[in-house]
Amino acid sequence: MKGMIILHKLYVRPERELRNNFSEISKLNQQRDAVILTNRGKASHVLLSFDEFDDYEEYRHNRYLMEKIKEAEADTNTNLRTHNDIWQVMGERYGV
Repeated sequence: MKGMIILHKLYVRPERELRNNFSEISKLNQQRDAVILTNRGKASHVLLSFDEFDDYEEYRHNRYLMEKIKEAEADTNTNLRTHNDIWQVMGERYGV
């Protein structure tokens, strides 16, 4: 399910539990659950599995691209071309 962030559960644990119960917290991450670590009752860190982190980074990248596309579409000075136009120019210039 690439590109979608689906967390099953969200757990809150004090930071000291990371040191004392790492294997338990690691198992939570393997189940696609996130763990919020707290320090003195305030959220300090979020632990995600690598797959969740990777999905999140892909999501952020796609949002960034969509924002840039919308900016380009809104800019009247932007010379937008269709896919076919680009291939036609490539064919004319480079014989593609």
